[in-house]
Amino acid sequence: MPFAIKATLQAISSYIQASGYVQKSTIGEPESPPGERLAASVYMGNISIVSLTLNTTIEVHTVILRLYMDMLAEPTEGIEFKLAEVVSGIFHDLLGEYDLGTTIRNVDAGGIYGSPLRATWGYVDVGGKMYRIVDMSIPLIVDDSAVLAA
Repeated sequence: MPFAIKATLQAISSYIQASGYVQKSTIGEPESPPGERLAASVYMGNISIVSLTLNTTIEVHTVILRLYMDMLAEPTEGIEFKLAEVVSGIFHDLLGEYDLGTTIRNVDAGGIYGSPLRATWGYVDVGGKMYRIVDMSIPLIVDDSAVLAA
């Protein structure tokens, strides 16, 4: 039962790059430091089928959108404020968006089919450089991306 995972990842990566919130967006974790400005990576968290008929599916594709800011780029307070502002803006935009492309219907903000939209702050070392990060877990309701076969 293959899913349209590539299309989901590309849709969110393109969406975030076009938003203007980040300087750079990649699919997958960066192998080298993403720079001093705000950057993002997009990767899959999980996938599940939540409804099934004889020939259609409704799925939840949970995408992780990770924001990175160099911990030494500016004072700590400025980093926290900037990340909080960007997370708020992205969530606001995604919740009002009903055409994310491909077969993505919308964001499952309240977690009707599982986990809700959420953000978790932390730290990560990328290539010897420490970054303040935010992992945004974005559950997307997707129509008919799974191929059903006997």
